[in-house]
Amino acid sequence: MGAKSFRRSGVCARCGALRCALAAVWFALALPFGVSAQAVLAHTEEGKGAEGAQPQGGVYGFERAATELGFWGGGSLGGTALTGTTEQTRLGLFAFRYARVVSRGENLAFKYTLDVPFAQLSCPPAQAPGALPNGPAQLAERRNITGAGLSPVGFQLNFRRRERVQPFVQASGGFLYFGERVPDSGGAQLNFTTDFGGGVQWKAGSRRAWTIGYRYHHVTNDYRVGVHPGFDSNLFYAGFSIFR
Repeated sequence: MGAKSFRRSGVCARCGALRCALAAVWFALALPFGVSAQAVLAHTEEGKGAEGAQPQGGVYGFERAATELGFWGGGSLGGTALTGTTEQTRLGLFAFRYARVVSRGENLAFKYTLDVPFAQLSCPPAQAPGALPNGPAQLAERRNITGAGLSPVGFQLNFRRRERVQPFVQASGGFLYFGERVPDSGGAQLNFTTDFGGGVQWKAGSRRAWTIGYRYHHVTNDYRVGVHPGFDSNLFYAGFSIFR
């Protein structure tokens, strides 16, 4: 009996050691797979979180609370007379801009804009006093007149608001006050402005953008004086903005 009990206890000891060894080997093999599975799961959750956050704005998207500060400038080579009566005018504008997104949709962003423009208007030469109506033209030199003003009523609609390149349409209105009466002494220094047009805004990042565009720009004194010239300009411009 003593010998049998001794052999049985030895077999049990060897079986217990074998079970411990197998358990250690299984743990050693399963540990890397468990760590890898945990890493894959964490990466998947992060990806889902990023995908869920993207529709709310994207790296180039406009949000409702986005504020834009910037400047733009441009000019026209010659005037037209679609709504005005004075041709061959040349207008140069440089403006500081404030804008804020007031509403947005799936692919649209609607902005309020306010511009503080500085202008230089080049008026065509006027007929010199004493010149005969049908005689040789006796013309004075062109008059270059500077002015400044405000365009407090403006709106801009951006399309594809989550993309890097965003086409837009815009319109605004305000006034310009010139240093002299325009186009001559019979005109007015205070003139009202309206414009409309469109362009493309290129987002260089989440907080910076470049803009190129076109505006049909109209200047008028609104018949407040005897001379009502009306200046129309095909204005091409470029600008830069930052967002907060």
